[in-house]
Amino acid sequence: MARHVPTRFSEKLERVALAVGIARGDDRRHFDLGGEAEPGVRLVLSEVGGAPLALSLWSYAADIAEICGDGAFPATAALLAIDGDQARELIAGGVSLDLGQFTRSEAYPGIYYALFDHASKRQIHTVLHRLVPSLSAHTAAA
Repeated sequence: MARHVPTRFSEKLERVALAVGIARGDDRRHFDLGGEAEPGVRLVLSEVGGAPLALSLWSYAADIAEICGDGAFPATAALLAIDGDQARELIAGGVSLDLGQFTRSEAYPGIYYALFDHASKRQIHTVLHRLVPSLSAHTAAA
């Protein structure tokens, strides 16, 4: 039986996907944590070997529960997500992206995510380096 997906959340996912697509075409730095693209969703932008990288950072508990597939997720401050198509495109382009460190959403199979118990800018930047090993090193977080 197909899982019921609330229309409003599906629309929010579509708007975030559109914002991610647009953001991938923008100029970027090593690491940039943007403003809200949607309520409770910020974009994390980077560049890996000339390829743009844009992930969505979700902070509303209801949204996180929806992406995780239920309300029984651990205490979480945020969820960092990447679209499967973007991930496969990056990997095909030679970017070292460790999808094994992401969890594939059962509710939205095209989304891979990582959960944060603490979501400071420094923590997000550190985890981004772990998830994307080919992200060039530098001396200080942006």
